[in-house]
Amino acid sequence: MKSFEQLSEDLATRRAELKQRQREQGARFKAKGAERSAAGKARATAASQQSADDSSAALDRIKQMAVQKRSAERERKAKQKERDDISREIEASRDQKQDDIEQRRDEREDDIKAKDKKRMSKERKREELQKTLDTVG
Repeated sequence: MKSFEQLSEDLATRRAELKQRQREQGARFKAKGAERSAAGKARATAASQQSADDSSAALDRIKQMAVQKRSAERERKAKQKERDDISREIEASRDQKQDDIEQRRDEREDDIKAKDKKRMSKERKREELQKTLDTVG
């Protein structure tokens, strides 16, 4: 049988071992908690970084699309301006041709009037000459 002293030492040793185990268990719990916390922070940081990367990539795509849209709009306006210029040139050419046609028509009318005037004056002279010949002869 054990003596009281041995029993007390045994109990004291067991208590010390239990306290040591509790400290170790507490330290392991704290370490696990810190590990989990660090892992959670890492995941949150990674998710935040991924979200930021996705956001910046989306923003870059939006900016790129806006640049392309502005470029396409400028190109469309340039083509429209070119078409308008060509249309104006064609219209000016048509107007010029129309003016030329009318000018030629006016010139022909003037030529016809001049020829008619000349013919009429010749006919008058003939009639006058005929009247003179009729009265004389």
